[in-house]
Amino acid sequence: MEPFKFENTVTITESEYVAIWSVLPKKPWFRYVRLIAIIAVGVLCLFSKYTLLIGLLLLGVAATAVFIPKIMPSSNRSIFRRHVYLRDPLTYGASDQKMWVRGARIDASVQWSMLVTWREIEGWLLLSPSGIPPVYLSLARLKEEGLYDRVSDLAKRHAPEFNKAPRPGRG
Repeated sequence: MEPFKFENTVTITESEYVAIWSVLPKKPWFRYVRLIAIIAVGVLCLFSKYTLLIGLLLLGVAATAVFIPKIMPSSNRSIFRRHVYLRDPLTYGASDQKMWVRGARIDASVQWSMLVTWREIEGWLLLSPSGIPPVYLSLARLKEEGLYDRVSDLAKRHAPEFNKAPRPGRG
């Protein structure tokens, strides 16, 4: 394999960080319809003493579905604000040997064998290694420079894709 080196220097904004690290996916329209149906059935169940508990449970589930997305981004915002090094322009990079993060307040690198998981999200190839902060590589730039296949093959060889790993105890 021929050696390569890829770097991109970026300053990730708070809103980009929240979008990248959001646990809940963006909701398509049918999920809203389902939520309205759960609320409607929950309200109807409140009118009978036999179904009151079911109605309260359904409305509790609906309330949770509405408020969790509002709570989660605030925790991501808090994490972003506490990681002081994220305020600086950072150079994220990968080569055939290692991946790294460099900036005014941080200089860290690890070999590919330290990669724990990876995923593609919001225009980034996000590499999450053990021992250093996540490495954000621009998908557009990787493809433009013809390195996307090589970097993604290294990621696939060293770690499972986020949320795609087989669950323990299930073949």
